Amino acid sequence: MFRVSSGEYPAKLRWPRLGQDVAIVLWPSFLVASFATMVCFAFIDPVLIGNDDYPPPGFTTRMSGYAVGFFFFWLVASLSSLLTLYLVRTAQPEPPGPDETDANRVRSSE
Repeated sequence: MFRVSSGEYPAKLRWPRLGQDVAIVLWPSFLVASFATMVCFAFIDPVLIGNDDYPPPGFTTRMSGYAVGFFFFWLVASLSSLLTLYLVRTAQPEPPGPDETDANRVRSSE
């Protein structure tokens, strides 16, 4: 999975691009989902979600409610991170503009 580039410190490992992309998407979304779960369930009891005394099947116990909530937040945050990664990877490079220092040199020499 990891490659060592020639001419570099041998203990330095390079991740393949797919591994980098997976880490870029999953780690930040995991942190966001953890925080969102803490904030959400600080105010909402998962057993009380639903109509009257019958909670939805995924929320029969508090722990299952916390798990469903966490994975929901992780999914939403992962989709956000994935969209960001897609937009960054498919962005077209901006055309080179006139260098401001060259324009200043022309003006100062006149």
